[in-house]
Amino acid sequence: MSVKSISKTMDTLDYFLESDSSKGISLKEICDHLGFKKSAAHHMLATICDKGYLYQDLKSKKYFLGSKLKKFGEVIDLNANSFINFADPFLKKINDATGEAVHLASFEGTKLITLSMLESTHPVRVDHGFLNKDNAFHATASGKAMLAYMSDASQKKILKNKLEKFTSYTITNAKQLSEELKKIKKNGFSTDDEEFQPGVFCVGYPIFDNENKPFASISCSSPKFKITSDKKYLDKIKNSVKFSALEIGKYFKKTRKKGDKHAA
Repeated sequence: MSVKSISKTMDTLDYFLESDSSKGISLKEICDHLGFKKSAAHHMLATICDKGYLYQDLKSKKYFLGSKLKKFGEVIDLNANSFINFADPFLKKINDATGEAVHLASFEGTKLITLSMLESTHPVRVDHGFLNKDNAFHATASGKAMLAYMSDASQKKILKNKLEKFTSYTITNAKQLSEELKKIKKNGFSTDDEEFQPGVFCVGYPIFDNENKPFASISCSSPKFKITSDKKYLDKIKNSVKFSALEIGKYFKKTRKKGDKHAA
């Protein structure tokens, strides 16, 4: 199978995942949307159906997501939950040590997603409005901690997205962001200095898999005034987050089997 054929196959599956495919999608809809020739598309869809990733209803002739894709979803959920369950005690260690909000994140494609979080236990706390902000990869310590250690190709793919401005401090210039990511890689940790939410300072560290790739990140958010009024408090947060990031990274060593790239 050629690279072009593989690309068309993946585009087709993406279309099913992004569309309301519960009622089925016709051959004409697929061809119209993706610009495929009918004869070639018919042959490709037959192959995908044979492999179990789609199936065709013989009466309506429409195509539906197959059982194989559902099994992939079950495996991904199982592995993700395993990783989160391993990581959660280390999120709590940060939360117990600092009393501040803690956040575990990862990328799903080009979107930054929340895996787990703990709210601050202090009376004065930050408004942890990060949930569902999948386009804040450039404005958060979580996103920048992973971006800094990604390959150039992965970085470019993510940074093609619009750099939305959340506050007056958000970096929206690609060149400036590139310099920021180089600085983060040199220092080993990232910061968000009111870039996502006014009055909030955040520290993030990457979590690496067995191939030394950034699989996830962990971050701790604090009201900015607490950082500026006590310099030692920032060191306390940095040390706590760094320790947990390193400990969570051991997940991959504990679960790795011979031949596996990583466990989640």
